[in-house]
Amino acid sequence: MSLGLDKLPLLKCWVPAKSGRYMDVEYDKTRKTYNVRILTPSTLTDWEYALTLVSKLSAYLGTSIHDEYGREYSGSSVLAFPFQEDILLGLENFLKSGYPLVYQDGVRRRIALSPQMVEGFLKEDNPAQSYSDFFTLRQYLDAYDAQSKFYGNEQNQQILGVYTLTAGVDTILPFELSLAPEDVEYIDESKLSWCCNLVGCDDTDPDNVEKFFFYKRISYSDFLDRLPKDMAQVFDGEKIYVPAMTFAQMKDLFDSCPEFV
Repeated sequence: MSLGLDKLPLLKCWVPAKSGRYMDVEYDKTRKTYNVRILTPSTLTDWEYALTLVSKLSAYLGTSIHDEYGREYSGSSVLAFPFQEDILLGLENFLKSGYPLVYQDGVRRRIALSPQMVEGFLKEDNPAQSYSDFFTLRQYLDAYDAQSKFYGNEQNQQILGVYTLTAGVDTILPFELSLAPEDVEYIDESKLSWCCNLVGCDDTDPDNVEKFFFYKRISYSDFLDRLPKDMAQVFDGEKIYVPAMTFAQMKDLFDSCPEFV
């Protein structure tokens, strides 16, 4: 079964393995127009696909194109839209905002950018390309995005926030711990302690479906303190990428850490 755009409130579009961010496409029943919204900033490739879409849509419908300021384009002239300026504007506006982090939704992952990262993009010879490469690479990095889980202790009313690192698995983990917006309402941070579950792996038998086993639980601060810098690559403004380590490496790093109780 297929649905026309007039039956959908909004359609998010992207090209798998190519796009960094999505574009929104909708049909305005009142004005009888197709609206295509591009996030600011978006990557160079995102812009190229978006402009190709509106160009082909214009040719198919036999109509002109208008941007948010009312400027008119033909199906061919819109392809010359100076989108690199829009990317630079988005980055510069973030610096002016004064926010410690800004969150940008991608097709697979939300990325947190810090002012230092944005300043780094802007210092490059081609800031738009630098930003695009950074953002797109992180969308398609083949790694597990660790998610926090919470457990309550009825006896002492304490709450445990847990992340997990598994031997043999490339993992993305936070280095700045905070509650997600959807959790703030339900979790009392004054009663919250963070820890890391370490899961071992029997490296000698890769085909064993039961090769993973619980190794130990340590405080999250101990986990970060013991993790070597060359095994904690910057992913974005609040997360690190930890390449897969063997169980032997895991034991060498964390065996002396006290169990978190």
